[in-house]
Amino acid sequence: MANWYKMPPSFRITEREYRANIEGMNIVFGAVLGFVLVGAENVEVRDFIGLLVLSSAIVIMILYLGSSEYKLFNAITTALSIAFLPYIAVDLFDITEVPKLQPTLAIWALMVLLVETIPRAPTPDQISEENE
Repeated sequence: MANWYKMPPSFRITEREYRANIEGMNIVFGAVLGFVLVGAENVEVRDFIGLLVLSSAIVIMILYLGSSEYKLFNAITTALSIAFLPYIAVDLFDITEVPKLQPTLAIWALMVLLVETIPRAPTPDQISEENE
């Protein structure tokens, strides 16, 4: 709390600030996803279950973007899944009533990737390893 009145010396973020970014996005986009899925309330139960499974799988992939060390693999897999979502939804489940689902998931993934590119300040463990 000693630096509350100062400007940050760099654009690097701490691990806590990084986690706050990711968790904040997850909360906001999780809520938005809830509103988007309301558009599917008239879909048959079987198709709605398919939509939930697809949406859940892609959300998990998005969460992996901020959690896994395999960033490139997860980014490609997530991008392909989001890109092919309309085709999978229409061909397998006849779901065409949720037009804002794909852009919601795409923006969420892009925001996570953006936060991943922000430089981070070294953690105390990294600093002590460098000094040894």
